[in-house]
Amino acid sequence: MSSSFFVPAVFSGIFAALSSVFAKLFTDDRTAAYVSLVAHYYSQYDWLVPMDTTLPLYTVRVTCFLLVFACNSLMWTLFTKALNKAPSSLQVSIVNGATNLSTSAILGHLVFQEPLSLRWWIGASFMLTGTILISKGQKKQQEQKETARDSKKDR
Repeated sequence: MSSSFFVPAVFSGIFAALSSVFAKLFTDDRTAAYVSLVAHYYSQYDWLVPMDTTLPLYTVRVTCFLLVFACNSLMWTLFTKALNKAPSSLQVSIVNGATNLSTSAILGHLVFQEPLSLRWWIGASFMLTGTILISKGQKKQQEQKETARDSKKDR
């Protein structure tokens, strides 16, 4: 079995999570607060930052909007490449989903200060364990089919 699907599947999950972050930044009120904070920090240099933060805010929101589409495009391109390389679409979906879940949680905590309680980590661990068990079961089933196919050829 080839694991060449693994890297595109992981990056597909990462770009899916990034797309969600940029979508939230596009619509979230905290984006305006971030822009105001940066503008206030650089306000000591009057010639660098205008007093009105409307234009920088719109620029950040438009950039986030465009990054949603860019990340989604990259996600689907990499996901399709991983599907073409993988022996099973389930394996790609599991790697993509696990990466997306983990990356979304970490980015949500870092960017939006979302809490990650012990209950969340336990639930995520159960989900990841379940998907790994399903993947291993499918892998074992596929190996049994290949063994049966090989034994029929030898007859």
